[in-house]
Amino acid sequence: MKVRFTKAQINILKNALGQINGSYRVHVREGRSAFSYPFRIFPPLHSYPPIRGFKDGTFNQQFMDKLLELGKGLNANTRNSASVRMDTFQIRAAVFAIRAYIDFVRHLRYQLRLKKHEEDRMSLHVDDQSFAQLKAKSKRVIHSLERHMKRANRALMTAVDKEHYTAQTVVWKAHLRWMQLHISYHKPWGEPNHHLRKQRQRNIDDLVTMAKRGIRNEGYRPADEDELRRLMRLYAKYARDGRQGRWTVPFLLANRADISRTYHLAHFVLDRLKLKELPKP
Repeated sequence: MKVRFTKAQINILKNALGQINGSYRVHVREGRSAFSYPFRIFPPLHSYPPIRGFKDGTFNQQFMDKLLELGKGLNANTRNSASVRMDTFQIRAAVFAIRAYIDFVRHLRYQLRLKKHEEDRMSLHVDDQSFAQLKAKSKRVIHSLERHMKRANRALMTAVDKEHYTAQTVVWKAHLRWMQLHISYHKPWGEPNHHLRKQRQRNIDDLVTMAKRGIRNEGYRPADEDELRRLMRLYAKYARDGRQGRWTVPFLLANRADISRTYHLAHFVLDRLKLKELPKP
């Protein structure tokens, strides 16, 4: 199917596809991209990431060629707008490339986060204002592509039987996982600190206990244990990012019996979950 892009959308796609395709070419030439998961330093079967069933995906040359072809076609375009023929997997790849490019810029901002690099951030257009504009423009392009993706999915399901469509989707997901880990891994990493991990785990346990007490004091039934732990991990992340003000994890745990602190945690949960009230006596 044909997808029409404006000049602004083409610029977003050019940057995104150029980044991921360039990373793939480095991978082919040198055997490893700079934007790959650190397999050699942190073997997935040992410590990082500490998850079971770690899979690094399966490379598929056909899907990769489609992505390279899409990038080459957009780079050849010099007009203000263009209509590009894309199938559903090329559209999915384009959406992934845009999101990966945002992660790349975010990683670059992390590397230049110190105040002394402020001029570098401005010159590379990764300052706060430029990054906000990039995310806003990318969001619009992704929404447009997702609308076309629905049409392309319907067209493919009409053209082939369900089994063939399912098989292609499985192969695509495996290739997507491969791209995520081998040519577009933009997360900062460091030496695993097992002591810090255990300490954070204990903090989450304590936060869960405090949240349960606060929820009970507010007159609500307890939340699901797994969901509550997920929200406490989210709270800890927000607190580390400075989004909870003075209500940091050390501040909360300094006085665990304080009603105001359990109240704060309880309402963090109640704002995100619908819990039933306790029966009134």
